Parts: sequence; C-alpha cells; structure tokens
Amino acid sequence: MRGSLSRLVLSLLTAVALLVSPSVAAAQTGTSSLSGTVVDDQKSAVPGATVTLTSAATGFTREAVSGANGSYQFVAVPPGTYSLKAELSGFKTSIVDKIVLNTDTAQRLDVTLEVGGVSESVQVLAEAPAINTTDASLGNVIKEAQIMGLPLEARNPVGLLSLQAGVVYIPRNNPETTVDPRYGSVSGARADQSNVTLDGVDVNDGQNQSAFTSVLRVTLDSVQEFRVTTSSYGADGGRSSGPQVSLVTKSGTNNVRGAGYFVNRDTRFSSNEYFNKLSQLKAGRESEAPLLNKNIYGGSVGGPILKDRLFYFGNFEALREKRESVVERAVPSAAMRDGVLTYRCAVASACPGGPVQGFSATHNIPAGYYGMNPAEFRRVDPIGVGASTLASEYWKQYPLPNFDGRDAYNIMGYRFTSPIDNEFNTIIARGDYRISGSQSFFTRFNKQDDAIVGVQQFPGLAPNTTREVKNWGFGSGHDWVLGGNMVNTLRVGYTKIDDVTLGLQRESATVFRFMDNYEALTSTNGRELGTWNVTNDFSWVKGNHTLKVGTNLRFLRNDTFTNASSFFGGTANGSWVTGVGRRYMPGGACPAPADCSGLPAVASTAQATYADSFINMLGAITQTTARYNYTIDGQVIKEGVPLPRLYVANEYEFYVQDQWRVSDNFTLTGGLRYSLFPPVYEGRGQQVVPNVNMGDWIARRQTNMQAGVPSSQDALISFIPGGPVNDGPDWYQYDKNNWAPRASFAWTLNPKTSIRGGYFLVYDRIGSGLATQFNNTGSFGLATVLSSPVNTNNETNPAIRFRGINVIPATYPAAPPASFPATPPTRSGTITQAIDQNLRTPYSHAYNLTFSRDLGRNYSVDVAYVGRQGRNLLIRRDAAMPSNLVDPKSGMDYFTAANLLITRANAGGVGSVAPIPYWENLFPGAATATQSATQAMAAAFLANGPDWITALWEADQFCSPACPSTGRFSYFNQQYDSLAVQSSLARSGYNSMQVALRRRFSDGYQFDFNYTYAVAKDHGSSVERGSSFGNFSAGGYSGFLVNSWDPDQQYSYADFDVRHQINVNGLYELPFGQGKKWGTNANGFVNALIGDWSISGIYRWTSGFPFNVYNCRSCWATNWNIQGNAVLVNPDRLPPMETTPNAVGGQPSPWANATEALTYFQRATPGQSGVRNLFRGDGYFGIDASLGKAFRMPFGHRLLFRWDVFNLTNSVRFDTASLDMFPDIAASFGRYNGTLAGCDGAANRCMQLNLRYEF
Repeated sequence: MRGSLSRLVLSLLTAVALLVSPSVAAAQTGTSSLSGTVVDDQKSAVPGATVTLTSAATGFTREAVSGANGSYQFVAVPPGTYSLKAELSGFKTSIVDKIVLNTDTAQRLDVTLEVGGVSESVQVLAEAPAINTTDASLGNVIKEAQIMGLPLEARNPVGLLSLQAGVVYIPRNNPETTVDPRYGSVSGARADQSNVTLDGVDVNDGQNQSAFTSVLRVTLDSVQEFRVTTSSYGADGGRSSGPQVSLVTKSGTNNVRGAGYFVNRDTRFSSNEYFNKLSQLKAGRESEAPLLNKNIYGGSVGGPILKDRLFYFGNFEALREKRESVVERAVPSAAMRDGVLTYRCAVASACPGGPVQGFSATHNIPAGYYGMNPAEFRRVDPIGVGASTLASEYWKQYPLPNFDGRDAYNIMGYRFTSPIDNEFNTIIARGDYRISGSQSFFTRFNKQDDAIVGVQQFPGLAPNTTREVKNWGFGSGHDWVLGGNMVNTLRVGYTKIDDVTLGLQRESATVFRFMDNYEALTSTNGRELGTWNVTNDFSWVKGNHTLKVGTNLRFLRNDTFTNASSFFGGTANGSWVTGVGRRYMPGGACPAPADCSGLPAVASTAQATYADSFINMLGAITQTTARYNYTIDGQVIKEGVPLPRLYVANEYEFYVQDQWRVSDNFTLTGGLRYSLFPPVYEGRGQQVVPNVNMGDWIARRQTNMQAGVPSSQDALISFIPGGPVNDGPDWYQYDKNNWAPRASFAWTLNPKTSIRGGYFLVYDRIGSGLATQFNNTGSFGLATVLSSPVNTNNETNPAIRFRGINVIPATYPAAPPASFPATPPTRSGTITQAIDQNLRTPYSHAYNLTFSRDLGRNYSVDVAYVGRQGRNLLIRRDAAMPSNLVDPKSGMDYFTAANLLITRANAGGVGSVAPIPYWENLFPGAATATQSATQAMAAAFLANGPDWITALWEADQFCSPACPSTGRFSYFNQQYDSLAVQSSLARSGYNSMQVALRRRFSDGYQFDFNYTYAVAKDHGSSVERGSSFGNFSAGGYSGFLVNSWDPDQQYSYADFDVRHQINVNGLYELPFGQGKKWGTNANGFVNALIGDWSISGIYRWTSGFPFNVYNCRSCWATNWNIQGNAVLVNPDRLPPMETTPNAVGGQPSPWANATEALTYFQRATPGQSGVRNLFRGDGYFGIDASLGKAFRMPFGHRLLFRWDVFNLTNSVRFDTASLDMFPDIAASFGRYNGTLAGCDGAANRCMQLNLRYEF
C-alpha cells in the first residue's frame, strides 16, 4: 500500500526516540527543577560539595556534587516543599529550609558555605525568587491556596488560566461546544490552540480542541498546583501553538490528610437573568429568577501505605443540579398563524391601522402598518391559494410570543425557562511509589459518569437532547536518576472521551425558515475518542550546560456516529426563489396573475421580513434537500441510520534543547522542535477525496478569469476513494517541514532586576475538526447532499405547498450511482464544502521582551512586549465563487464594470448610461432596438439590486437578458454555486504590552494584577471546528472570506481584539485573632469569634468587543451564498456607539441611536466584502468575591465555611455575539439579545455556600 515506507520510517523514529532520546524535567512533565552555585564567603566557587535535596513529607532524597565551577542541579523533582543541605570538609554545613518548587518551573538557589567544621551548621529559610531569572517564559504558577481560596463560578481550576496577562476571557457555560473565537485566545493565538496536560499526560479534546478544558474533569480538591505558560516556552513545550497548561494531581504524604465538603447554590440567592426579566415584566408578571439549585458534595484523603515509599490519594465528587435555563425561540405571531401578514408601509399615512379579520379572529394592526387579510393574500398568491391553512394549523401548537423577536409583527420571539436536571460524578485516584533513591513511579486514574439533559424546544415537551458522558483515563510516570547529572522522565497515559447524545429527530422534516420547529430536529451522535500519549524526556547536566532531548507521541482513535446528515429536508426558503421572496410584493413587480392592486407598498426597511413571512405563509417548500449515504463499497445506508466513522491521527514530536549558563547572571537557551502530523484518515476506509487538488483548482480558476477564460472551462470535480486504507490520496498533503527553532536569554542585571527575551516558532495542531466536517457532509458519493436547484420550485408551483411537517415534496435530485468516481451533477446549484489539499500546517513567529523587577516587600512587576505574527492560518473561503472575469478586449474585470454600471444607472437612470466596453463585448446579445447591451444589463442589475449577484446569475445561467459571449457558466461554476473550503492562506498580527504586578503570599495576603494593552488583526479568527460557512457571528460575517479573489479586504481587527484588559485576584486573611495583629492573645472562645476570617476575590474588566453589520438579509453583492457586510457611506465616520437601554423593541443596543446608525451604511456592490470589526460593543465586567471563616478543631483539624458571590455588583454587560444587525430589518436592527455575565446561563448574580472539614 502507498505510504508503507513512510510509516516504517515513523516507526523507526519512534523507537529511536523512546530508547535513545528520553527527555527532561521539562515543560508539561509536571515536575520542577532546582539549580544554583555553591560558593564560599568570598563568593568563590566551591567544587566537590555534596548537595542533598530532601522532602520530609514524602521521604524524597536526591544528592548531587557541585562541579568545577561550583554549580549543582536537580531536575525532574516532584513539586513540593524541600530542604537543601550542602556540606564539604573544612566548611560548616549549610541547610536551607522551606524551598518551594513549583510545577514546570526552573528555580535557582545559590548556597554559601562558611569556613568551619562540617559538624557545625548554618540553617536559613529559603526565600523564593520574586522574579524569573532563568528563561524568557511568561506565565504564572497557580498555587493550591489560590485554587482552593478563589471564587470559581464553574469550579474548573483550568479556568484560572484566564487570570493571566494576555488572556481574553468571556464567561461560557459550556466551553466544550462553543465556537466563539474570543473564548480562550491567548497572546494572539487562536482559541483552539491551548494545550492542557495532567501529570504530564495529554488531556485535550483531540477533535474539538476546546479552550480552557481538560476532558478529564479536574476537581479543586485534586489539584496540587498548575503552571500556565502563555508565551515564549522552550523547545520542550508544544503540541499546539497556544498557552501551555500543566496540572499536577495531589500525592499522598507521610501524614494522613483529607477533607469532606459540601457546596450549595440556591435560587433564593440569585438575581434574574436580564432578558428573562424583561419578558416577565412585559407579560405583567413579577420578576422571578430561574430555578438554580446545585449541590456538590465530596471528599478526599491521602496518606502513606509504606512510610517514605508508597503513598495514595483519592477524591470523589458529585454534583446534582436542578435549574432552569433561559431559552429563546422564534414563533409566529397571533396574526401570522391566523392568516394575516403584517408589514410596515412605505408611506405611513397610507396605513391608519385598525382591526383585520384573520381565519378565525380579529387582529388589531398599529398605525403605519398594514395587515394583509386572507382574501387579499389569495389575490397576491400567483396560484390563488393564499395563506396555507395546514401551516396555520401547525403553528397553532406554538405558545404566543412574549417579545418582539425578528420583526415584531410576523416572526416574533418566545422566551421561557426550561428545567434542567443533571448529575455529574467524578472519581480521581493516585498512587506514588519510591522504588529507590534514584527511581520513582506514579499512576493516576480518573473516571466521570455524567447524565445531562438539554433544554426543551417548548414548555411541556421532552428535552431536546439527553447525554451521557463516561470519560476516563490514566497517567503513569517513571523518573530515573541515571547518576548525578542525568535524569530520565517517562510519561505514558490514555485518555478516553466516551460521549453519547440522543436527539429527537426520527424522520425527515420541513422547516419554516427563521422559525423554530415545534418539535426539535436534534441529532443523535456519539464518539469514543481515545488518545494514547507517550512522552520521554532526558536531561543531562554538563558543566554550565543543561542538555534536554525528548519526544511526545500521540495516537488518537475517534470512533464516531451521527445521524445529523441522515434525513431529507425541506425549507420554506425565500432565498431559493427569484427576487428572494419579494417578487410578489405590494409596491414591487407583482406580475400577473398575482394582483397587488390597492395594497400599500412595503417599506424598504421591511421588504426582507415581508418576503420571508410571505414564503412561510404560502407554505412554499422552495428548497428540498436529499441526503444519500453509502458505504465505500456501494451499500446503501437507510435514511435516519447514523453514519459511523473512525478517524485516525498519529502525531510525532521531537526536540533538543540546551540551556547554557554563560555566567552567573546570563543564561542562553536554544532549542529545536520537530512536529510531524500525518494527515488524519478514516480507519475503515469510509473516505473519499476530490480527484483534483482543490487548492490548485482554485488557483487555476483565478488564473483563467484574469485571462478571460470562462468558468465553464473549470475541470469537473469527481470524488474517488482516499486515505491509506483505500491506498488513495490523503485529504490534504503531508507537511513534513515543521521545524520550530526556539531561542531566548535571561540577563540578571542585579539580584532585583532581570531582562528576558525570546523568539519561538510554533505550529498549530489541525486536522481532526476538518476531517470530521468534510467526511460527514462534503463527501460526494459517500455522504451525498443534493438540493433542488434555485428557482425551480417557486411560488407558482402548487406541488411544493406545505402538506405536513414530515412531508417533503419530491423535487430533490435523484440518487446518484453508488460507484466511484462519483461526479456531482452540473447545473444543480450545489452548495456544500470540500477540503483544500494544499493545506499547510499553520505557524506563528512569537517573540517577547520582558523587564522584571523585585520591588521588595514581596512585590514584583513584569512589563513585557509580546508579539506574534501568524502565517498559513486556516480561513474559510468559497472555491466556487463567481469569477471576476476579465474582458480581454477592454482589459476591464467584472467587479470594475459592474460598479461602473451601477453607479451610472443609479445616478441618471438606465437611459443615461453610455456604452461600457465590458458589457458591449461580453453581452452583445443583450442589445435591443431601443437599448444598448450596457443599458439592458443596467436594467437587469437595477431590477435585482441590491441583490447584484442574482442579476449576474440570471444572465450567466439563464441568458436573461442575454448569455455571455463566452457561453453559459462563464462566471459560475457548473457544479457548485458555492463550495466552502478551509485553506491555509490567512495571516495575523498581534502586538501587546503586558504588565503583571504580583505580591507573594506573606503577612496574610497575596494578589496578582494583570493589565494588557493589545492590538490583534487577522483575516479571520474562527476555530477549526464548526460550520463550513463560518461558525461565529457578532452582527455580521468575520470568519469567512466574502471575496475569495481578494482576501486582504477582510484583514482587520480580530474577533478577539480587545484593546484593554484588567484582571485581579487576591486572598487576604483578616488580621484578627490568635497570632494576628489584633487579638493575638485572644482566648479560644474569642478567637473562634474573631479569628481565622478571610476574604478573596476576582475582578475582571475589558474594553469593548468588536462587532459587524450585515450587508442585508436579502442581498448578495459579491458571493452567491454569503451576503457580506455593509459598507460605510463615509469610511472616516462611524455611527455613535453607546450602550443604550430600551433602544430597539424595548431591548438594548450598542448604537446611541439605532435609527440614525442606519444612515451611516450603504449596501455593498460587486467585489466588496464590507467592513469588518470596526465597531465596538460592550466588554466584560465582573467581580466575584468570597468571605470565609475557619474554626480550629481538635487534633489540628479545621472546619471552614465560605460564602461566594458571583457578579457581586449584579452588573450587566451585553454580548456582541447576540446582536441583530440586518439593515433591511429595521424592527430588530442593532438589538442585543444576550448578556456576557451569568451563572449557569440562568442567573445574573448568584451565591453559593461552602462547608468543609479538613483533617
């Protein structure tokens, strides 16, 4: 089979890496290191001194001998508290106690020997270094005191990553499924590029790559500490290009220690969610917070089995929650479901309003609006049937709306609270064994058992989904000291995602666009994703050099199934007919036999909502979609049967690094990391690929259009079996050139000041998300999706009228042959996705320069410049976008000619437009006795404007008013109207100042203050997973290239571009009671009252997040499938922006005046993408606080009580991702629909009580 040689080479490399190149106490092994110099009181080096590192808690002991320059080093040391002893004949023994070594952190400690007898000793307490003097890395160690003491709303310790400089934070209740690119972006890296390890073993989601997430639940009680490196890690850090998070599970010690705890969150202490409150008040009800009852109980214990040798630790935690989640659904208004279509009138005075009779009731229409009654509706319907009575009967199941929704009169909103009843169980166990003084071993096991229900579609219905999660995993490690200067660290682990979701869809169904179906069409899906991870690190200390070599191997097997692409479907879709549903509209063309006479014209800002409501009320199922599924050998998979897939990914990484201590105050670190990520493939052979390289195909289309060659000459795309199982081509090319150099320096100017800097090249991890998307929906011949061609089933076809929610009109294309090569039909207008085989692994140049200063009194400050330049980043684009065809005779391209045509026609009318050579040359057949070809084309464009692409489509495919001289399909591809691919052609730039002011814990308090000033730009910020046509919207398009031929139009501020960010966290033990400043001699009773109180808190604030404005709902200027964004009338003037309550339909808006803001925008014209991320909405603000009290119990036990308040100030900040921003839907333009703050998605402010007993 093809590729067998490369797999043999990989196997040999793996063997060599494991046997010869173990690695070091490096980043993400979960260990630490300590080094320094032994000197005498004259500061001269003392060689030959015996240096012993000891932990009283575990009996850990290791020895080293100082070298010729007095240096010593201990690597691969478990995090903890140690004492160090240095001794040599002729000198007093020096003992340093309470040395705290942190996870994945190198620490330096110099030891001074005084002249004297070895039996004499000098004992001092270690003082942890306040600043980093060893490398260029940025980040922080989160200690157990912070993990246990800070108020964490989600009780997810990994979420503490956000308490760093450079980290973009927004609250998210389910980070596993979010496609929000803002959530988890760190120092310019994309949000799906973080790397989380637990005890040195990979615990990432290999498919979704969710930010801030360990797929094995980590409880607060199980984590000893963790290290976050946000930037400038060495060659020993990698897997992906974002932050590196290393968690360490607690170990047992020589003393039995444990705790039992209970946490309660109760509705009585919650405030109402903002929009839920609005709906309640509008309905005349009192404000009532959604149910929010959560109980967490658990316990942990650790201790010795054999003193100094064998230890255990265990933790069990259970969460039971009964809560309500706020849900919004789109429903028909009372008038719409009764056969009355309401619209805003172009001339308000022509519409006095008043009662209108529907099918069964009278409806009052406000002034300025018109209610088209059922009889009038029949006149406008070109086949005279009128509003669908079957649709009306179906809609009567829906509850009546309680807020304005999409257009305030037809498609409205219904907001309610849905009950949630979930259970989460977690078991964590760890054992540690000291085999000898030079070898140690540990193993850790995690298991979770969760039962999760989704929200209801509507009150009284079953949950839309039920989900079971049974993730589990283990990690084991072996540390071996091979002599005094060599250490080997081996980690082996397996992490299993076992996640099954049962949906409700059991048969094919139709959809009324922009409305929610009464019964949810949720899919059934599941996955068992197992990841084997083997890391082996070796460290060799030689003089002033510390050499590290190592490998990180990962083997993923993702066994999935889903029926999301197993059902046929039908949609009442106005976008699937000529005129986008506006053809039969009062004030519009309204051609016979339709009769719009006597009906007032529809206002321009209401035409989109009229059109969509008109198509829905007709019950015209204008778009039908067939999904034909086969196995690779041609067997038919029946409708509704889930599609099984097994995705295989093998990943190999190797590195070498040298840290050279040039002098006592200057250290250089250099390294090289190599990453080899073979393309993901389907392990059972259920894989097809295009027979042409899609990247080359797109490039050829662009070359052809510039030479005047029509799109009809595009090579036909077929699909053939692919992947190594079929001995076929891969989904994308094998990228074997991923070499990543790293270099940094650390210069200690004096004991209190250091300057550090570095450069590192990092590679993104990609592939699994791409493969999953494409294989389930874009694999023609295997998972074939075919829709009825546009405008073949329009308003004049009685056969497509609604017959029932599960009745699909038989207007979809027939099943293709079950054989390969499989070729999508021509002239079918297919909209789907593919894979660009020219993908290259995205990479980034990252660099920083940091000034660190020990300010004394346990304060320190870091001021850093942090930069990043991304290259070959993934971006979604349309491979089949209509070409910008050049006329060889005039040299003019389509975009230029179309803009010239539109500008002149709008200025003086069609008759005033002088001939334009482009139109005369390419559309000579459009000329008539009274019009030039240019004027005929101008008339066609104005008739469709601002939906300019439709004018081109009608001419190119239907010769209306004429075919191009180069023939049909000169602009559009014959097989695809739109073909989404992810290509590695985007770039990014990030520049920031990051300031961290810290105070180490002493005198009862500690705090961290982080400030970031940053500018982030890119072509698009979207994560790899998610929808093929863009998976995130903040008012408009951002993650998809509207104009594939000019990507730089969209190079602008990133979705995660936040100019200013501040986060602060702190712990403070109040100075009252025994041993404190006040009441130091208090007796036991008084101390129980006044002593052992503490407070803690987290403060977060950001400036505003970016948002966009859609071009409009019903107009496509440049791309067939993507409307693009609006264009500013004056690029130098932005609408006034200020969060304004009650601005749009009683809801807030980011515009100071939404009506005025409309005047700042105009519709895009051909070739334009619109402006991206120029506008700013709300940022995030939140304060979480805790008040705690400890009671001292006998035998050194403690009883602790803590009261946590999340969103202390009950503040509200609105989410730009919830914005409605269609300029042609004035009723909702500029409206916020969601908030950033919240507790469990249910409350604005909530509280919880914690009770804990420690022994």
